[in-house]
Amino acid sequence: MGTTKLENNHMKKYMEFVLSNFVIIAFVVLFIASCFLTPAFLTVNNIKSVLIQNSIYAICAIGMLLIIITGGIDLSTGSYVCIIVCLTAGLIQKNYGVVAILIVLALALVIGAISGIMVAILNIAPFIATLAMTTILKGVAYMYQTGQSRRIDGTFLPNWVKASTLGIPNPVLVMIIVFLVFLFVLNRTRYGRGIYAIGGNKQTAYLAGIPVKRYLILTYALGGLCFAIAGVLLCGRLGMGTATVGDGYEMDAIASVVIGGASMNGGSGSVVKTIVGAMLMGVLYNIMNLMGVASYPQMVLKGIVIVLAVLLYKTK
Repeated sequence: MGTTKLENNHMKKYMEFVLSNFVIIAFVVLFIASCFLTPAFLTVNNIKSVLIQNSIYAICAIGMLLIIITGGIDLSTGSYVCIIVCLTAGLIQKNYGVVAILIVLALALVIGAISGIMVAILNIAPFIATLAMTTILKGVAYMYQTGQSRRIDGTFLPNWVKASTLGIPNPVLVMIIVFLVFLFVLNRTRYGRGIYAIGGNKQTAYLAGIPVKRYLILTYALGGLCFAIAGVLLCGRLGMGTATVGDGYEMDAIASVVIGGASMNGGSGSVVKTIVGAMLMGVLYNIMNLMGVASYPQMVLKGIVIVLAVLLYKTK
């Protein structure tokens, strides 16, 4: 009897470990399987391409994670990326140089703070507030572009984005820096602990002395900053500004966060697992592309993966 009970405890601990680290285990399994599915996968150029492409999505996912931890959501991710791509290209065309990047990042903080004010001060549901911001930003992007693409080939941004530092592609290097910054913020600062508390129970957090409204505004501002960083990198990769980009980025960001084990109800989430979730989705897309799977079945599979992830984490 005692032996059986001990075995059950070991099995329970094993299952808890698997469920807690499912996204990491799934990524390792998928990566190994991909190596056998096609010889084109495990090549330097392909791995480099996967990292560069998904560094942009991963940065967006980190911004989304911050907001989801508080129990909110931001549907304007793609529109942030779109307007930042357009404005960055336009300002570089006008010879603002590196200052152009500082301007668009500052603007993103302001836009994010406005979304935060709508949520925290005006008590508008995050879904509605950010949905409104989605249409506003997209409309402004189209008006700014006036139907024309703004090419910036040969300028400093495309050259830097396509280059490497110490052998690491610069977009990947930016992703690593953003990851490390927010890993520290969420785990080692009062603000980080505060937003977990807000997501767990907003009223309790308020009674505990946490400045709920201020933290919410700051969270949406930081989320906007992450989306803007992704937009700047995308602008450099494209070598131009266009209002036709950004669609679906919010869904990929949400998928990465959910697959990483964060609760849509707030109060939980990991930067490490969110990054792994983003890379898991990236490897999945990559292997399907290499195997010639059409885009529409890929969309179906993405939806199935999200549902399975949610169901799995609900069993924890």
